[in-house]
This record gives sequence, structure tokens and C-alpha cells, in this order.
Amino acid sequence: MPKMTYWMALTLALWPASALAGGGSSAPVAASGTMVSAASIPALPLRRAEPAGTVSAPRSPAPQPSAPQAPAVQTENTTLALGDFQSPAQWTYPAQPQASGRVPAVLLIHGSSPADMDFTYTGPQGQVVSSIFKDISQALGQSGIASLRYNKRYVSGPGQVDYARFYGQADLNTFLADAQTALDTMRHNPCIDPKQIYVYGWSEGSTVAAELVRRNPDVAGLIVQGPVALDWPELFEAQLTDVQLPYLRQVAPGGLSAENLAAVLAAPGAGLVARNAVGFALDPSSFTGGAPKLNPAADRDGNGVIDLDSEYLTGARQSLATQLNSPAGFLNIYSPARALPSVTAQAPQLKVPVLVLQGTNDANTPAAYLPRLTEALDAARVDSTVRLYPGLGHSLGPATSLVADDFAPIAQEPLRDLVKWLREKSSQK
Repeated sequence: MPKMTYWMALTLALWPASALAGGGSSAPVAASGTMVSAASIPALPLRRAEPAGTVSAPRSPAPQPSAPQAPAVQTENTTLALGDFQSPAQWTYPAQPQASGRVPAVLLIHGSSPADMDFTYTGPQGQVVSSIFKDISQALGQSGIASLRYNKRYVSGPGQVDYARFYGQADLNTFLADAQTALDTMRHNPCIDPKQIYVYGWSEGSTVAAELVRRNPDVAGLIVQGPVALDWPELFEAQLTDVQLPYLRQVAPGGLSAENLAAVLAAPGAGLVARNAVGFALDPSSFTGGAPKLNPAADRDGNGVIDLDSEYLTGARQSLATQLNSPAGFLNIYSPARALPSVTAQAPQLKVPVLVLQGTNDANTPAAYLPRLTEALDAARVDSTVRLYPGLGHSLGPATSLVADDFAPIAQEPLRDLVKWLREKSSQK
């Protein structure tokens, strides 16, 4: 097994750069003796074993009916001037434009990570697991709808990130300004119908997208995938109590210790948010190239075991509060002074149709809290459509549980629903 690296990571949506193509980071580390924010711990790949006593014989693939060829799309590379950074971007157009020459279009806004335009997510062995924004743009283009996607500021490509500037200078208002630049670029594209521009925000990007739409009431509609329905501190608490603590109860029911740490780190079947749980209990040296070990400060009674309820949970909550409230904290961009409000808080100001796409097994923005948003949309009399997908996770790809949610490729059903909604809204213009 290749050497693992351990470093701090936010678990909202693909935050750790090791999960993005290329990997590698210089993320900030907490002071020695304190608990740190959750780490990105690569999980072992799952393997399906044959039943004991059986012999595997070569299998001929079953004949598959030839699938109809999907309509081709056209792509055009471009560059967006995002402040002090020139961001690579790409237009995706239908191969056959409408007779008018102008088509509806969707602006794709990332979740929290130093993400490239495709939102490339890699597994522990470096293999590409999903490229969700690329899949969405392809589905839209094949359905007669254009799109624009771009690298986040300070991201030159998959795994090519200026980490010092990304983590040290950018925040949600930065990303909002960048989204405004992208929207303005769309308005000036002669291939795009300016009256049929839609904004699509995923996870953290849902808050950016909602604020962008609020400031630009001429936008035709808002789509949010895995939206942020809770205030930021509540969301991190939900990840902790609904995903990370239940995972640790599965793999270390008696608590974390030096004896079971290696087994916990190597336990298969957990997704990114769940894997990050152990990071709250690791010693800071684990994030700077040292061998992973538990932080003695987390073992408050000194008995050699970090109890999950009385020690781990208390310490994790304190760590989250410190990282949120300290100006140098890793999560400080989500503090009230620097964050954008949740989509729920922004609902009363939304004046355009809204499509909500949510998986029931979403570990990053759990579906249990979606009623906060839907009730706010209803109270504000927003024209909203909500699609809840059993068995899908944060990427709207298959996930058997919250613990197992690990950014699988987006399923076809939400793509079909997205296209259907866009066609219906566009026909009303």
C-alpha cells in the first residue's frame, strides 16, 4: 500500500486537495497540544471476494445491446480574469444550436475545495472517481443547453493549486465576486440567450449561487445541489454527530487507542466525511509527514483510550469552535464576518424559480435538515421544485449510507430531472 499522507481538511465538499486530482498540500496545522480539524484519511479500496470454496473461472461478458450515440457537444476553452488570477474555463455548447442561434445556459459554481472546472475527485490510489461538473455540462449540452464552468481562483488545473493564496486569501466573498465575473461573461456571449441564464450551486456553492441570484434578479432560475440548509456551525455539528461519530462507533466502539488506530485508519467502506472523523483525535505531527498517532491532549483522563462521548465529542466540538472563531482558524471563512448566509437564510430574498436536488445519503449536507430550507422557500412563496433521491449521496451518485458517501459519479436520474426542469422553465420565457 502506498504511503499515506495526513493533513487537515474541511469536510463540507471535497475540501481536501488529496481528494482532488494531483493531491498534495501545505494546509495549516494547529498548535501542538491541541485537537485539530478533521483530516483526510485515504480509505482502502473495496474488493469483492468470491465465496469460500469456489473457483473463479474466466467469464465472457454478456452481449450488450448497442446504445444509441448521444448527441455530440461542442466545447470552447477560454479564460476568466478572476482578480489577480487568470482562470482556465470552458464553454460547452449543443452540437446543433437553436434556429435563433441563442441557447439557454447554466453557470456551474463549485463546492468547497481548490477545485478544477470538472470537479475532479480522486480515490486513495490516485484514480479518478468522478468529474461531476464535466458530467453535468455534457448532459446539458446533449440536451440543447450550454454551460460555463471554470477553475476556482488560484487553481490552474487538477492538483495544480497555489495553496498559500487559496487558503490564505480567498473566502466566500471572493468566490462570489468570481461567480459575478463568470455571469457577466455569459451575458456578453452572443451564443447565449441572456434571458435564459440559470445558476447552479453545489454545497458551499449553493450559498454563493443564492447570493448571486439575489443580486442579479434578471437570472432565470437557481439550481442547488446538496444545499447548505443550516447555518455553518450547525452544519459542521451535523457532520460530526450524524456521520463521523456514528462511523467511529462502528469501527472503534470502545474508543480510540494506540492499539486500534491503524485498524481504524485502514477500515474499508467509509466515505470522505466519515474517514475524516479520526482527524479530530490525531496529534498535530500526523499532519506534517509524521506517522499517525493520537493526540495525548484528547485522552483527558489519561487511561490510554479516547472515549467517544466524554472525550472525543467534547474535543471535536472545541476544535470546531476554535477553527471557526480564530482569525487564523482553518474554518474561519465560515465565521459570521466572512461567510455567506445559508440558502435557508437567503430564501426570503429569492425571486426566481428554484430547483433543489438532494440525496438521502448525503454526508456533507445531510438530508435530515432539508425541511429547514423547503419550509423557508414555501413561507417566502418561492416557485420551488424539490427532488429527493433515495440512495444517492452528496455528488448525487450512489451511496449506501451517510457513512459510505464518497462522491461517486452523478446518477442519470438527477441529470434527467435537471434537463426537464430547465426545458420547462425555458419554454415559459
